[in-house]
Amino acid sequence: MMTGPEGTFVISWSQTEIDGLSGAPASSLDAGAMWIWRGEPVRIDGATGGVRGAYPNESREMHRRRAAASARRIVARALVKEGARTPYNEETMEFDRSFILSDGRRDWVATLIDMPEIARPLLMFAGSMPPRDVPLCVTQGVSAPNLLNRVTESAEGVVCFTPGTLLETPDGPRLVEELVAGDKVMTKDNSAEEVLWVGNRNVSGARLYAMPDLRPVRIRENALGDGRPGGDLIVSPDHKMLIAGKAARALWGEAEVLVAARDLIDGNRVTRDMAAKSVSYIHLMLPDHHVLVANGVETESFHPAAARLDAIAEEQRLRLYDVMPELEYDTACYGPTTRRVLSRAEAALLPAVA
Repeated sequence: MMTGPEGTFVISWSQTEIDGLSGAPASSLDAGAMWIWRGEPVRIDGATGGVRGAYPNESREMHRRRAAASARRIVARALVKEGARTPYNEETMEFDRSFILSDGRRDWVATLIDMPEIARPLLMFAGSMPPRDVPLCVTQGVSAPNLLNRVTESAEGVVCFTPGTLLETPDGPRLVEELVAGDKVMTKDNSAEEVLWVGNRNVSGARLYAMPDLRPVRIRENALGDGRPGGDLIVSPDHKMLIAGKAARALWGEAEVLVAARDLIDGNRVTRDMAAKSVSYIHLMLPDHHVLVANGVETESFHPAAARLDAIAEEQRLRLYDVMPELEYDTACYGPTTRRVLSRAEAALLPAVA
């Protein structure tokens, strides 16, 4: 696919989407994420005092760094003309963060340019722009601790269901919000298991806006197969679904693996739920990590090692420690996950083999 002329280009963060989320946080740029850009780039090289093309024998990396420094100066001059409060200071502007995109045939290096007068970073491409409106795979993510606070924080290990979800129990399907400690639910491996602890967390609309990584994932009816789920299933981004088939066996020698809902997002059958004004998340912990059946889909129970316990309300956290005191000191003592859990990069390989 043609990607246009060679040059040095800049786009704004708001022109991008990560896994279907517009302007998603930089923390979402993990290997395996799907990235797309829209709109028009700004070309900043040429005969008007912009970035000069590559010097003879200059490496791609050296050209990228020099182009980023020039782009910074150009944007800084524009900010000064518009009355920016903070004077240009090269030491306060980061341009050494980058990530790599691929369409399977070509790679593009995107450089993040962080500036104190801009709430979100700019993105620069030295060479050519990747194709617009085309999903590209992040093959190498970005590590940018200073950007996480500027763009937004990452999700806080939220592993849970939402109200309206039907869980299989010995007495038939029951709404997850009706279950209490002492009730039993059906598991894939060990028949009925007792619910030891129920927690919940309410996320306001303002928090969803500030931290879009916390937005739930909607898995549409039949997205994972006929009747799977039977009606839309809405879960937290880190909630893991059981995936079985030849891909899991061919790639990892496992009959079944667990994949986070956020890593199943395809922009069509599995999406971020952008309509949610607020959300209530419900945790169900059993004696061990198990596979449950929710809306006809096999999915996990709560595993304390997969969550930030300090993000749970104190009263609920103390109840959790009453049930299993050792968790206060070491969440790993809860035991292993019931199936292998795929990383985002590993999950990205599944469609290629399915």
